[in-house]
Amino acid sequence: MKQNGSSNIAGSNHIGNSSRRYGMESSVLNFQDVNFVVGRGKNQRHILRDVGGKVKWGHVLAIMGPSGAGKTTLISALTLDAFYGSPYGTVTLNGVPMTDQIFKRHCYVVKQHDKHWPYLTCREALMYAAQLYEVADGKSVPIIVDDIIAKMGLDVCAKTRCARLSGGQRRRLSIAVALLKQPTLIFLDEPTSGLDAASAANIMQEIVRVAKDERLIIVCTIHQPSTKVYNGFDQVMIMSKGREAFAGEAHDAIPYFDRIGAPCPPNTNPAEFFLDLINADFSDDAAVDGILDTWEQHKQSNKQSGRDPTDQEGVAPGLRTNLCVEMFVMFRRHALLVLRDPILYIGRAIAFLLCNVFFAVVYWNARPNDQTKTLDKMWINIWLCAVTTNMGVVAVYALNDEFKSIVRESRNGMVSGFSYVLAKTILVTPLMLVFSVFAIGVPAFAIMNVPIEAMPMMIFLYAAMIFVFESVAECLAVWVDDPILGMLVFMNFWFAAFLFGGFVIPFDDLYIPWTWGYHVMPYSYYVRSAMYEAFVYVTFENCELGTPSAVCVQETTPGAGVPGIEIIEAFTFILPLAEPVDNTIRDILILVAIGGFWKLLYVVGVILKTRRVARILDPKKMPAVKGAPKKKSANGHMNGASTNSRVNRPPPKPPVPPPPAVYYLDNSEEYSV
Repeated sequence: MKQNGSSNIAGSNHIGNSSRRYGMESSVLNFQDVNFVVGRGKNQRHILRDVGGKVKWGHVLAIMGPSGAGKTTLISALTLDAFYGSPYGTVTLNGVPMTDQIFKRHCYVVKQHDKHWPYLTCREALMYAAQLYEVADGKSVPIIVDDIIAKMGLDVCAKTRCARLSGGQRRRLSIAVALLKQPTLIFLDEPTSGLDAASAANIMQEIVRVAKDERLIIVCTIHQPSTKVYNGFDQVMIMSKGREAFAGEAHDAIPYFDRIGAPCPPNTNPAEFFLDLINADFSDDAAVDGILDTWEQHKQSNKQSGRDPTDQEGVAPGLRTNLCVEMFVMFRRHALLVLRDPILYIGRAIAFLLCNVFFAVVYWNARPNDQTKTLDKMWINIWLCAVTTNMGVVAVYALNDEFKSIVRESRNGMVSGFSYVLAKTILVTPLMLVFSVFAIGVPAFAIMNVPIEAMPMMIFLYAAMIFVFESVAECLAVWVDDPILGMLVFMNFWFAAFLFGGFVIPFDDLYIPWTWGYHVMPYSYYVRSAMYEAFVYVTFENCELGTPSAVCVQETTPGAGVPGIEIIEAFTFILPLAEPVDNTIRDILILVAIGGFWKLLYVVGVILKTRRVARILDPKKMPAVKGAPKKKSANGHMNGASTNSRVNRPPPKPPVPPPPAVYYLDNSEEYSV
């Protein structure tokens, strides 16, 4: 199990307890005055306004509301993941302010769209998660995983790859991974989204059972649960327009709405009735505002001074993870993914081979060591590198999707960005040599008659060039959130590399502002040394005067032929890039340095983005937002109830003042009406 560092605990209750497997009996999530503001200046507006609640261990809080009510935004704010605006408010776990460290140690969030490694089986995904969380505590990891599989009903799909799981199975797998972390608090964003009614009911029953059995706090958003599902909730929060219409015990919602003049008809799904009542798109806007204002006044009139006794001060234990173990597990996991993924590495290697074999066959007539073929030999060396490197665009898309999964795992405290970069670099760097062998092994040496003596240096030279483009692809996959845009940027980089490679436009013909492109792009270094290696070991046939040829060098000794080094020297008037000097090792090192620069940008991007947190700001510093709804006076009744509702309601009752009862999200005290 991951070890806790030293901690200073004030009071008897604190977050986490290594002697307990899951939540503590005193665990309480408290969030108050949560606001979310987007835009600046005159364009500022509230997405959330003064939302608050409290949930204790063993309880499920269901946040309900129509589309656009702010449910997902609230989850994003509570999980420190709301980067598109400014969250304000107070969020604590057992009185300890929610920070990135607290969240990674004690919380887990399951997003609306489940993301699992598609080429791992269900059991493999849980095994690697268990190893990364270091859950083994008296039991071996396989026993713990088998126990979770049985508990979540995943036996039938344990050996099924995640890509082939049904929607309900993916949700149960997400919850199973969360349970392996042994958290105190789990957030679930729309856990029933995309599921049929039976699957949705089954998932929600599992969530309620898990909360009680494992002493967890579970906060979930749900759009419109069935009556059976609704009755299983401990607490509900009903939202509209980013505000609360009700927050409290689930069984208190119907009496509350009855008192404010909106009784729920018999034999009606309460959730459907509530959502229909406060849906601003289909109900009278003034009536919805009246309901929201009534609850706001109700909260204000029933606020108590002092603190709840469950909110004890405490400092969460720090984390001390084993980086070596984490890196080793990630290396094994991604090695398995490399072997199973048919596109990213194995598929590209085969594509390199087939593409370059095609070019080699097209240039079949360039095989003889004849001076009339020197220009063809130059261009086949260029094509062998130019087209295959363009296939790195596939890596941008695939790695972007992979990195999003890593960010999700890092957010949940499973991995660190640094361990991912380290494991992936150790795994992928040798694959550049594999790419090189596939790309030029057969096409260049078996078909194009390139001397075998040139093979070692050309293999390393080609691998260094591939390393540059792979590093660029990795960098764009991390820094550019939209994979399609990242692919377009990669294509532009590839085109610029081709243009400034020295064989399309000679260096001397470039204007001074553009000469930098020649030095920072990889093709010039590869083509120069590849030309040298391909020619230097060859003796060319003599060129008779008058023979049409790109170059025509006379042999100095009759019948001895012309050394390749002389051909390179003569070739410089056509391709100034060519040099009759062995610069291969230097060019390999330059290519590695260029690739290293892009790799460094990639590493920085991974570390920054996996550590990025949307901290909740002090509500006292929240700017005034123009056009915010004003508080209405005191009636608290439901004037102007919607007549467009699908539910047939009786006419609204006369105005009733807000009841004196106090409705809190925890069940620590009872109050009479």
